[in-house]
Amino acid sequence: VLIFICLLIGKLILLSLYIFAFNRKYFYENWITKESYLIVVCGIVRKNPGIIICQRKKNPYEGYWEFPGGKLEKGETKRQCLNRELAEELNIRVSVDRLFSVVSYNYDGINIHLFCYLCSYLRGTIRLTEHQSFAVTQYSELSRFKLLAGNVKIAKKLKYSNFIN
Repeated sequence: VLIFICLLIGKLILLSLYIFAFNRKYFYENWITKESYLIVVCGIVRKNPGIIICQRKKNPYEGYWEFPGGKLEKGETKRQCLNRELAEELNIRVSVDRLFSVVSYNYDGINIHLFCYLCSYLRGTIRLTEHQSFAVTQYSELSRFKLLAGNVKIAKKLKYSNFIN
């Protein structure tokens, strides 16, 4: 029993260290409200004949579709983050044209500030490393895909953008 308790305590300590390291790398804190949040950057990547969306393969939200991107790491700009994430996850290079929208959403108790940029595809053959599938789709077809809630907000704003027309 004592050995079991020691192993359990050891695992809890390792888990606590992992969570602490994860929080320091990705989480930010509003110094006024003390709210902690993640900054996530995504791209609406225009690639003829449409825009790129990706299907998640990891929980949570496995099977949901999203605009590609990822978590901002300490010390990098949002544009650098987006270029890094698209290179790592899709093997593509883009031109980050301009900030399109900022959306806040709470996913299972985690506050997300999602910065969405309009991007133009430059080069690279899409090779998935973090997603199970991708699609290049027209805006009119987005409703066929089960998008993450924060991405739904962005998709609704896209309707009024000249970027997709």
